[in-house]
Amino acid sequence: MSNKHRLLLTGATGFVGSAIQKRIVADGSYDLTIAVRNVNEQSDAVRIVKVDELTTSTDWSDALKSVDVVVHTAARVHVMNDKSADPLTEFRKVNVEGTLNLARQAADAGVKRFIFISSIKVNGEGTESGRPYTADSKPNPTDPYGISKYEAEQSLLKLAETTPLEVVIIRPTLVYGENVKGNFQSLMKWTYKGVPLPIGGIKKNLRSLVYVDNLVDFIVTCIEHKNAKNEVFLISDDDDISTASLLEEISKGLGVKNKAVNIPAKFINTAASAIGKSGVAQRLSGSLQVDISKAKTLLGWEPKYSTSASIQKTAKHYKSSLATSQSMPLQRSLDILFSVTGLVVASPLLIGATAIGYLDTGSPLFIQERVGKDQKPFRLIKFRTMKVTTESVASHLVDTTSITKLGKVLRKTKLDELPQLINVLKGEMSLVGPRPNLFNQKDLIEAREEMGVYDVLPGITGLAQLNGIDMSTPERLAKKDKEMIDTLNLKNYFSYIVSTALGKGSGDAVK
Repeated sequence: MSNKHRLLLTGATGFVGSAIQKRIVADGSYDLTIAVRNVNEQSDAVRIVKVDELTTSTDWSDALKSVDVVVHTAARVHVMNDKSADPLTEFRKVNVEGTLNLARQAADAGVKRFIFISSIKVNGEGTESGRPYTADSKPNPTDPYGISKYEAEQSLLKLAETTPLEVVIIRPTLVYGENVKGNFQSLMKWTYKGVPLPIGGIKKNLRSLVYVDNLVDFIVTCIEHKNAKNEVFLISDDDDISTASLLEEISKGLGVKNKAVNIPAKFINTAASAIGKSGVAQRLSGSLQVDISKAKTLLGWEPKYSTSASIQKTAKHYKSSLATSQSMPLQRSLDILFSVTGLVVASPLLIGATAIGYLDTGSPLFIQERVGKDQKPFRLIKFRTMKVTTESVASHLVDTTSITKLGKVLRKTKLDELPQLINVLKGEMSLVGPRPNLFNQKDLIEAREEMGVYDVLPGITGLAQLNGIDMSTPERLAKKDKEMIDTLNLKNYFSYIVSTALGKGSGDAVK
């Protein structure tokens, strides 16, 4: 039995969680347990425990065995665009109720310390007064996510008053670093492509950012430091930066010319307000600064990495990763060859299915906006297999009674997918790739962003479809998509196509 303290890490597959895991394993100072939904592998470096989704009924007893400290990074950050669901209610189920359930079980199990990764959104969306937020600033969360994080903080601090469990709350600013996704990645992508972004004139604002390695270093400091007990900390790098300067540092890291256009911030704000995007404008042109003096004086902590060097390092990594995320050699040429051949050979079937489709529903083609490469929208074309009145949602959410008689035949034979050869010919899809999702599938989009799935063209078939994995399990699907992308070669390309043609797997499955 090891004499080292044992940590339980939640959210270990996320951006911050994976960085924490890497640091803990590299240091070797602690024994580590990670909680995951699907245990697909074993590791000598960490103990992996299967734990269901973060809810009020989740049983953490196995994961908490011999644990001294919990580092809780898991959270819900998106809610699907479902008009029947209240976003705050959905966030509370995971971020408040699920978190408190874990903390209570941790206290009962004798865990000494609970480190909660919250969000700067608890303080608000921006410091218009010109003064940075401090740990003592009055919280002012304005969106459902920020409100849920604040409520979780309050619940944890109350729990600490009635149990021996010590609570540490960390509110990081925007986290960036190697493999970052979201808006930061978008800025790098468009800058690298030479797009003249109209935000080069935003020079007077200041934003506090935190490099992921700085954040992880602070979290590690909080594992044992006695002065961290029942405290709230705001964390960022030591240097704040304007939007214009951020683009300049990104350009340096990418080794490209900064082509941002110097449009004054007031014009951007006016234009954004006119089209209902004032929140976006605030994030681009507004200021959001934090004062990290509490972390420095109380814990003696200092950021190890400068903002300028860290941004450039992040951009350099992004540039180098592009080479490994490119399509398989010859994939586009093969896609064109096979899609043209398929459209010609299958033309009698296409014509016949179209004619019968008119008799079946009066609208033989089903055209739906999907998420393509780089998260660009495209219009996917299929033969209609469901009633015209069927709601436009993910197929696994649709009842089987919506499928028409012709639709059953088309789905069984996979002929409903044939029109997608047009998408392939247009360069919107590949024959082999991740199945394209809808824009309202927020959980899947988040999971796929983390795995870099949107770096390649979506496909008609792929490894996940052949293994019966559909969009009802976002994290599992994203991991399988990533596995396919990383291992795609000529042999696998042909294998996936042949297996699909022989009837294995499924397309957009309906439960």
